[in-house]
Amino acid sequence: MDGGINGPVVHRGHLTRLFAIHDTAWTQQGVIQGLLHLYKRSEQDYWLDQAILLADAQAARNQSDGSFRWAGHEDDRFSSLVHNAMADVALLDMAEVLCENGDRKRAESYIVTAEENLQNYIIGRLYRAELGGFAMNPVDYYLGRDRFVVNMNSIAIEALGKLDERRNTDTHFDLIRKVGARILALQAQNGECSGSFPYADWEPDVHVPLYTALTLRGYRQLLRVTGDEIWIDSARRVLNFLERVRCSQTGFWPHKLVGDRVFPYPFFAAGAGMTANGILDASELIGRPANTVTLIEPFLRNQHGNGAIINFIGYQSSNRDRLEEQPSAVWEDTYPTPSWNAQAFLFLSQVLPPPTLPAVAGRQHCHAVRASHVYWESASVSVVLGLWPPMNTVLAVYVKRWRYGFVLPGMWILVMSFKKLLMNYSVFRRVVAWLRYRIVNADRQ
Repeated sequence: MDGGINGPVVHRGHLTRLFAIHDTAWTQQGVIQGLLHLYKRSEQDYWLDQAILLADAQAARNQSDGSFRWAGHEDDRFSSLVHNAMADVALLDMAEVLCENGDRKRAESYIVTAEENLQNYIIGRLYRAELGGFAMNPVDYYLGRDRFVVNMNSIAIEALGKLDERRNTDTHFDLIRKVGARILALQAQNGECSGSFPYADWEPDVHVPLYTALTLRGYRQLLRVTGDEIWIDSARRVLNFLERVRCSQTGFWPHKLVGDRVFPYPFFAAGAGMTANGILDASELIGRPANTVTLIEPFLRNQHGNGAIINFIGYQSSNRDRLEEQPSAVWEDTYPTPSWNAQAFLFLSQVLPPPTLPAVAGRQHCHAVRASHVYWESASVSVVLGLWPPMNTVLAVYVKRWRYGFVLPGMWILVMSFKKLLMNYSVFRRVVAWLRYRIVNADRQ
């Protein structure tokens, strides 16, 4: 293996990458930063060596236009803002540690890779003056027009600020201030969502707690660059929101809020590591220690014997707007994927004692048998069989060292895939019409 962590992606509401199981910046970043935490806390070179292996793989994904390959998480059409910026942050954090250790040559190679990505791709291709920040992708295949996705812009700020720190410059300070002002203007001021951020500017009533927590990633740089304590107050308001909406039954955070209406399902489980990471960041910023004991508990409660944490709770729940005592599990709930577990690992690496070296592997075999699905995993192979309901039927077999899996979808998935092809054709036509409109208007101006 070249340092890339392979695995399929099961995202929030759709299955778009089950066959290609190559690494992704979303996964690499979480594991690299988690390994760095273990290295700093234990002072054991083993963890740094593993982080370098992963960072070398991520740096090798740099493409000729400055973007990173496989930086779309669930959709390989994309090389999107958040995944590129996450990769940059991981590489810049690696560079800081390597500089401290005297390995300036490798550190500089990571800085240059991140710098090329930020200058040529994130600023060069994704910055939109009319948005006051960065677009999600060069072309937004989902919406057909540019949008300001709050959490993604915050991580871009984190990356730009860290680049300036590594270069000891203030090159991007004006840009950081401008994008930060746009973020702050979108923070909800009242109602159930008070303190939260909408997912994007075009749907101000839709709030996803995980992505609100992810928005906290850029706050340290915003405070450093602006010197304005408004960011401390804003972080405190985010924390209050996350504490207010946290589910006492699961210990996790509801999937989303639309206006004042709460939609609990599906709860992110392993992915809630991102929310917990945001709470740690904000707690440090405002000087109020986080209650790590209560944060850790739901992750450990939903951990398989091999150490992996389940993906979701209530992925296919029919009552998405109210809690059930015990929602029926489908394979998307039970089956752990690296992309979400990377976020849990990043959190747990900061709050649990580092493993004693030499690290001893735990249980390598793990299985779960339910009426609706079967999951089995060993050190080298992972298998899932979805039996019910019809829309979740699938057989997937993965050899972990390979970048492609054997996937036999059920009839429902085939029908929905055909429908998606037709929708994509419709979206493509709208994108072409939008581009034509922009070109014509540019000529008139």
